[in-house]
Amino acid sequence: MKVQTAYIFALARALRESGVALSSLGHTDRPLDENEFYRLCGEAVMHAQDATLALRFGSSLHVASHGVLGCGLMSCSTLRQAAEFLVQHNPVRSARAHIRFMVDQREATLAMTPAIDMVDPTNFLTEAFFAAAVTAISELVGADLDGCRIEFSFEPRLPVDVYRQYLRMPVAFGKAANRLVGPRSMADAPLAAAQNVAAEIYVRQCGELLRMRHVALSYASEVRRVLMSARGRIPSEYDVARELNVSGRTLRRRLLCEGHSFQDILDDVRNNLAKTYLGQTGLNVAEVGVLLGFEDAANFRRAFRRWNGCSPQHFREVAGGSIRLSDARALVAKGSRSQVLR
Repeated sequence: MKVQTAYIFALARALRESGVALSSLGHTDRPLDENEFYRLCGEAVMHAQDATLALRFGSSLHVASHGVLGCGLMSCSTLRQAAEFLVQHNPVRSARAHIRFMVDQREATLAMTPAIDMVDPTNFLTEAFFAAAVTAISELVGADLDGCRIEFSFEPRLPVDVYRQYLRMPVAFGKAANRLVGPRSMADAPLAAAQNVAAEIYVRQCGELLRMRHVALSYASEVRRVLMSARGRIPSEYDVARELNVSGRTLRRRLLCEGHSFQDILDDVRNNLAKTYLGQTGLNVAEVGVLLGFEDAANFRRAFRRWNGCSPQHFREVAGGSIRLSDARALVAKGSRSQVLR
């Protein structure tokens, strides 16, 4: 899996603040995989000689910086669901670090154990992880994390006030584990996504994309990933090309070599999402059309009929009837109107 470009930009910015250019570490503009990125972080620590580097780097990572993982977190309805999603799709899995989320009668705890075989005398990964976690959780909640604290298993390399400046909560050292602890009540407090009827669908599709992240992907698959991970507005061809760090012309040429076009992939993604929304939410046809980027319901109805040979309302009636949704989708996709849509 390639590392999010936003991570590299954030590290480069933190290094510049320390007087070191990322290019001086031998990094070019090519994408990095996770192991390469961790090696780059190690080199950055050695060259910068700045004990605040990990805290500044982690604090600069906003929810959107985490790509598909961030989209999934923003779609969660509670912090409990977001923490469980984070544990399931551990962003530091390649370093074999362990993340756990626990809730007891009084407190909720997010704990992170670095890999035993990962030599990190500066605790860079641990400090960056918790700085990023505090930033992300604060954004999800929409407020500072009052009543929370962070405990580290190591001794501080900086004055404690510096840790508190970046982490914005009490910090203790020499504890049994590295963990973020807060009141239990925070775990089930509703987030903004709780009011979004499509939120659960966003979480599921982000989870599916993250499960596929270690598979070698074609350009068509990468375009599909960007389109499916979009939350709200469907990206344009220009937006997708920019996300993949290529020009629109290059993207079209590479898709053509694979036997695809952007419009074909866009239609397929829209169609799958449309059938999911119609079958699993109470959104009306016009609302589904808006979510998929159609200017009016009539255009959406025409497109849906072209894709499936039936109207959105007819599909919803079939999906909600005695036939199982999965069977209805398969039959409609095959054009078996004589069996389903009669």
